[in-house]
Amino acid sequence: MSRPTRSGFTLIEVLVVFLIIAVLVAMLLPATRRVREPAARMACANNLKQQMIAFHSYADTQGRPPTINPDAPDNRLLPTGCFGPGAVPDERLSWIVTLLPYLEQDNLYKQFDREKGYGGNLVPSQTLLKVFLCPTANPAPGDMVTHYVALSGIGYDAASRPAGAAGNGFMGYDRVTSWAAFKGGTSNTIALMETRAALGPWARGGPSTLRGYDPADAPPVGDQRTFGGHNKGTQVALADGSVRFISSSINPHNLSAAITVAGGESFNLD
Repeated sequence: MSRPTRSGFTLIEVLVVFLIIAVLVAMLLPATRRVREPAARMACANNLKQQMIAFHSYADTQGRPPTINPDAPDNRLLPTGCFGPGAVPDERLSWIVTLLPYLEQDNLYKQFDREKGYGGNLVPSQTLLKVFLCPTANPAPGDMVTHYVALSGIGYDAASRPAGAAGNGFMGYDRVTSWAAFKGGTSNTIALMETRAALGPWARGGPSTLRGYDPADAPPVGDQRTFGGHNKGTQVALADGSVRFISSSINPHNLSAAITVAGGESFNLD
């Protein structure tokens, strides 16, 4: 009498297979992260570059003041931090709305009523714009926030200060900044930084899109800090359009020097 042929796996064999799969997954995950994180950081840097190109394009086409030589590059102006009606900056529209035509979003820009504030433009403000979302943040579908803010200067009240005030940064709420104001050079002045704290809508004025920096609030970069977004640091866009990664251990004095437009101090962002 022949013995019955064996079919199926024993419990031990099944457990061995699952163990092998678990080991393979554990080995592959770090490699996947090593590939994914640099790719996401590169995409984030590209977002910042696109925004700075838009700033320069605006200055070249719209930021021409009524001066003797309006075409001189140093005379050209940056947009203000917010515009439109509103009792406070949060009720107004942000600088991002101003840049939409220079980010291939002219049709979206035309949907905004510039005579109304943020509350009167909620429909177009609900548009998802990936150029203002860092991929490493894993933004949820329908997330209308921005992970990038412009720098107003030193102090939380910097955005409200007039042109020429000490400690001014890249832009203010109503302050008009010309390229001539960058005494330390556009390659030494931070225009935009990443944040994961107190995120707000990209179309709304105020701290959602424009912030000052207080050197006493240390460390400036990191989890749940004023600025941050990546492991061990964050990316910044300089006024000349270049993008750099700065460490979470950056010296607050050096960061302050890089944020001011007319300080002229020597510093190192490495």
